[in-house]
Amino acid sequence: MAGYQMYSPYGPLASERMQQIDELIRQFPGCRAVNPDRSVFDLPLELKDKKTTALRITLPPHFPQERPGLSVLIPVAHPAVDPTGRLHTNLLNNWVYGGSRLSSAVAEAVAALTDGAAANGRLSDSSPGGTVPFPSGYPVPGTAGPPTAGRFTGSPSSSARPSATGNPSPPRQPAGPATTSTLPDFSRFSAAQLEELITDQTAFKAVLREATKGSPMAATLEDIRVKNRQLAESNLSKQNAINEARNQLAVVRSSEYTLIKSRFDELYERQTKVVSTLGGVVWREKLEEAVSAADSASAAVANDFMAGGMSLDDFVKQHVELRTQHHVLDLKRQAAEQLLADSTATAVPMLS
Repeated sequence: MAGYQMYSPYGPLASERMQQIDELIRQFPGCRAVNPDRSVFDLPLELKDKKTTALRITLPPHFPQERPGLSVLIPVAHPAVDPTGRLHTNLLNNWVYGGSRLSSAVAEAVAALTDGAAANGRLSDSSPGGTVPFPSGYPVPGTAGPPTAGRFTGSPSSSARPSATGNPSPPRQPAGPATTSTLPDFSRFSAAQLEELITDQTAFKAVLREATKGSPMAATLEDIRVKNRQLAESNLSKQNAINEARNQLAVVRSSEYTLIKSRFDELYERQTKVVSTLGGVVWREKLEEAVSAADSASAAVANDFMAGGMSLDDFVKQHVELRTQHHVLDLKRQAAEQLLADSTATAVPMLS
């Protein structure tokens, strides 16, 4: 369909991701994808001592914003390889989005593992086609069935290689990817020892602790233990402050709380009496009496002025004050009547 774009799980990073992958494959033709989404690649290598291994290239979901992971599938003794098989090189440790290239990081790792034999980005040319053999028993990417010992040339064969006698040798059983685990070889344990490890948790923990000694996992666990211990000590140091706060709260509850509660009850009772005395109709009647009194006072001042009992200035001053008072009280009376009417209208449905 015109204008339709295929969905990509990597979002806006998909284009940059594909560019770096294509660049890697151009520089290392022997690199093969292990899974369909091309997030894991294997690159066979031949070391200086003619031993073979494979470099596994793992691309995280947010690559190239996240740095890739490089590891060897068959452990090798090398300063750049930790006990778990992961590689630590300058370009990986200083990976910068937008500036670092996957092919350069792989080339540096290859150069480090092969001791400079592949520093120019090319694999060893000692095997046909410029490739090196996959490690013995290693499942070649893209092949079906058990892998065969031999050299990977880009078109792996599923048939067995002929022997020197001309008869086909039996296919090699798959050994699976080499593990980088630091656990001991449990196949060497006797049945009694295995039964003890299954039933005795203390014995199993002792074996596990010995197997992971000196590994990154052991260092991480020790770091967690130290931080937990520091946190516990910090919490214990605050115990005195917590006890002091509890004592102060108990004092407040036993003394000040009683006094404040008593004062509150007194004021609440007084408010109840005032509301019962001046509330409702009584309040409105008091306002009506005040309005009538202010009106009568202003009328008396007017009559006194008309009879000649006061001057014009005195009349204006007193009359304005009395009429202002009258209007203020009358507004309050009107507001009280409206409030009583609203409260009555609200109460009637509730009673019905």
